[in-house]
This record gives sequence, structure tokens and C-alpha cells, in this order.
Amino acid sequence: MRFKVVFQVAATYVGAVMGAGFASGQEIQQFFASFGKLGLTGIVVSASLFSFLGWIMLDLQNRWKVSSYPDFFRFLLGSKWGARTDSLISALLFIGMIAMLSGSGALFSEYFGLSKWLGIVLTGLVIAVALWFKGEGVLWINTVLIPLKFAFCLGIGFLAIFLGSSGDGEGVIILQNPLIKNWLFSAVLYVSFNLTLAMVVFASLGKEVQRPGARLGAILGGVALGVFALVIGGALLRFPEVIGMEIPMVAVAGKLGDWPAFLYVMVLWLAMLTAAIGDGFSLVSRLVDTKRLQYGSASLLLLGLVMPLAGIRFSNIVKIIYPIFGYLGLIFLPTLIYRWKKD
Repeated sequence: MRFKVVFQVAATYVGAVMGAGFASGQEIQQFFASFGKLGLTGIVVSASLFSFLGWIMLDLQNRWKVSSYPDFFRFLLGSKWGARTDSLISALLFIGMIAMLSGSGALFSEYFGLSKWLGIVLTGLVIAVALWFKGEGVLWINTVLIPLKFAFCLGIGFLAIFLGSSGDGEGVIILQNPLIKNWLFSAVLYVSFNLTLAMVVFASLGKEVQRPGARLGAILGGVALGVFALVIGGALLRFPEVIGMEIPMVAVAGKLGDWPAFLYVMVLWLAMLTAAIGDGFSLVSRLVDTKRLQYGSASLLLLGLVMPLAGIRFSNIVKIIYPIFGYLGLIFLPTLIYRWKKD
């Protein structure tokens, strides 16, 4: 039973952080690969922070016996600022939904040579159908998809590293994000951005993660995130000519043949789809909780707001919006450690 808890918590942690932005290579490109080999060191730093802070999160949750993320943030930041954090989380989910739709458009454009709006509209229609059924079956879909996504990310990354021909990408200039100019700070910022969503996921699970073995699972989850990120980062550095593309890991998969690229595109699109459905369902539920809108009206309103904004370039969202939220989330890192030591 203890082993089961360790595995479940580790998988949940990885699943909370390793979204489509991670699997596409765009996040690893922006936060790590742009610094070259120093970026790989940054991945090790971020994995260590994920493990350490993951332990702290679950230890605090076990002490406070919370079962929802509003309760967790009220304990962490106090009643006033804990309530305000709810708005930040809603904004994160909204941006995440836009990013997934934008990424779907980029997939259709870069891989199939079709209009990005075709990908955005098609993805939006599938999300609408899923929301109509109020998210039923989403958990099952993720249970099947996440191991498949991990297998493809690791498999294609390893093959690219070991089978890549020498001299690929020589002379390519790797442009750094103007908002992130230091590899070490970039690693901290990456953890800051993702840790907020991880706290939401863990806090929502309540008693399920307040069992023996849960904290060990958080440590192993941080290690697993480091392994996945190192493989993707290594693959991107092995083929630096793909850096700068909207979906760099699809280009890496293309180095291995048409079928690996096609399968990777399908898995990545499903990952974007399920991530968008999860974000959308959370936002619609939050709107319904305000008692101002019915479920159907809230769903239509959300899609009506998100779809036009999905025309923003996927890489720009990761490059600009994600670091900004990373800066905003920096308050959580020292606060977690302070509260853990104080309590």
C-alpha cells in the first residue's frame, strides 16, 4: 500500500508539471536549452527544488489537514492574501487554456501545413463536447495518456541523442529570453511557475495525499521531472536547429522518420486537448460557484473569451506570460519554507 501511495503521488506531481508545454519542448527550450549546457545544470537545480518543495508542500498539508486549495492558501498566506490567490490561480488556468489551444494551432500549422485556426477551432469543438458532459471520463483519458506521453517523450529524446548525426545545427545562434537572462534564476523561475499549479493539485486531493509515503512520492516525482527534462533538453541541444520552432520536439521526432513524428504529434495534441479540458472544467466550475451563471452559459462564455485569444503565438505565451507568472509565484517559495520551519 505504501508503494502504491508513493507511485500515485509521484505520477500526480509529474502530471501536474509535465503538461503539453513541457512535452512539446517549448518550456525546456525557453527556460533551459537557450543557455546551452548550463541549462542542463539548471534542470538539475530545478529538479532538486521540485523534490524539496514538494516534500514541504505535503508535510504542511498533512499538518494542516486541508482538503482544498483555498484552505491551503489561507493557511499559507493568511485569510486576506489567501483569498486573493484564488484570482491568480483562475488567471493561470485561463492562460493555460489559451496556451493549449494556441499550441494545437501551431501543431496543425507546422506539421500538417494547415491553417492554425483549423486546429484551434477543431480543438475548441472537442473541448465544448467534453464540457457538455461535465468532464466525465477525463480522469480515465489522462490515466491512459500520461504513460503514453512519457514513453514517447523519453523514447524519442533518447533516440535523438544517440542517433543524431554529427555536425547537426553547427553555427546556429540560440536566442535567450529577454525576461530570463541567468540560467540559475531561470531554473528558480520555472519551479515558481509550475509549483503554484502543483500546490493546487495536491491541495485538491486532500486526504489522498495525507498518507505515509506521500512525501517520498513528492521527492521521486521531482527526480522524475529532472530525468524527463534532461532527456528533452539533451535532444534539443543535439539538434539546435530546431530551437526557435513553435513545437521543437516534433521537429526532433521528424529526424527519426515520418511515423515517429506523426505519432508524437498525435500524442502531443491529445495532451494539449486534455490539459485544456481540465483547465476549462475547473474554470467553468469556479464560475458556477459564484452563482451568477449556469453551467452551460459559463461554458459558452469561457470558450467565447478563449478562442479569439488563441491566435497568440504559442512560443510567445511560454516566452512572456509564463515567466511573468513565475515572477508572481516567487512569493510562494520562501513562504513555503518559512511556514514549514515556523509550524
